Amino acid sequence: MPAAVFKSIRSAVTLLAACLLLPLTAHPAHASSWGSPQVVNSWNTINGRWTANNELETYTPNCVWYDGGTLMIKTYKAADGTYYSGRVESKALYGYGTYSFTANMPSGQGLLPAVWAAYLNPWLPEFDAAEIIGQNPNTVYQTLHDQNNAQTQYTKNNSSGWTNAFHTYSFTWWPDHVDFAVDGTITGSKPYTTPAGTGMHFIVDTAVGGDWPGSPNASTWATADGARYLKVSSITYTPYYP
Repeated sequence: MPAAVFKSIRSAVTLLAACLLLPLTAHPAHASSWGSPQVVNSWNTINGRWTANNELETYTPNCVWYDGGTLMIKTYKAADGTYYSGRVESKALYGYGTYSFTANMPSGQGLLPAVWAAYLNPWLPEFDAAEIIGQNPNTVYQTLHDQNNAQTQYTKNNSSGWTNAFHTYSFTWWPDHVDFAVDGTITGSKPYTTPAGTGMHFIVDTAVGGDWPGSPNASTWATADGARYLKVSSITYTPYYP
């Protein structure tokens, strides 16, 4: 056998042997770059009148509490006509990974419950895991706002409605894109590279009135106690390490 042919065969055998020595249970780097899920439950609670987007609510810590492990946000109209609601923002900033909220959203004319995340300093970028217009409970909106507030929006319809039942709304923030999902099903994917140094605060709130949902009316508060509730039973962050 010519020396060159023998050398070629020996190299091929060596390469095959090396491949066979690789552990069969080794995971791809992509999968092994995930950390363990973390419960998000340390909040700054907003206090004061909110006027962004011409909204009408006054946020108060009195409208935010935990019932067991469920975060509760109450929204109601006081006797003096003031609309009170709750808003929390995570104390910590979070990076790449999956942001997940299992939430029971309220319905009602002029309400805008939302589970989302934003940088806040400055405001943008912003990733909305779910927003629901109270008088249109069959549609959930998921939106990416880039640092210039250019928006890409995805919607998912449910003939039974998204409100008054728990569903899981999430997005996964990758280094080069963002995936949105509802109940584990991808609803949209947007190529996007976030500016260096950006982190995200988890945010949960119910807005009242404003440019998008319009004003509430008497039907909004036609409940047993005159209030509407946003309930979030699970809020988790699962980090991804690129």
